[in-house]
Amino acid sequence: MHSNRVVKYKRKSVKVRDLLKIKGIEPKGRQRARTISVTWHEIDLELTIVRRVDKNGKESIVFQIATYKALPREHVLHYKRRWSVEMINRTTKQELGLQECYSRKLEKQHDHVAAALLAYALAQVEMKTYRLDKPEEAIRRCKTKNVDSLTARFSRILYDKAHACA
Repeated sequence: MHSNRVVKYKRKSVKVRDLLKIKGIEPKGRQRARTISVTWHEIDLELTIVRRVDKNGKESIVFQIATYKALPREHVLHYKRRWSVEMINRTTKQELGLQECYSRKLEKQHDHVAAALLAYALAQVEMKTYRLDKPEEAIRRCKTKNVDSLTARFSRILYDKAHACA
């Protein structure tokens, strides 16, 4: 949730970022997250305040919203699981043209989605094979190769997997 949104906490209207000014709300010590109940536009929500540390050791606070009650660590875990799906959506749209199908026929749209997801799966294989950090790196790597070498490479992968399952 954006930190400039106004929610009701204990019957007071407060911007989300200003919740941190309330004593006892921010995660303390070894605590990584804390969940409180708030209301936003008459909707009861669970707001989890998460303390994160980035790869450079810099600490930051993010706010996660859920419509269900759970322990703070469960909210954080569920968000991490959803985040991987968001990353797949972003990559398939930005790098693999998922949103660029203008056909009105449902069958063609299904084929387009299947092709984008197959390309993503092949990028994952490439990423694992060459120990790359992100699927975008694998996609860029594949774009530098010629079509014949890619076809041969992915045919071998499919052939090896088919015989491994037999």
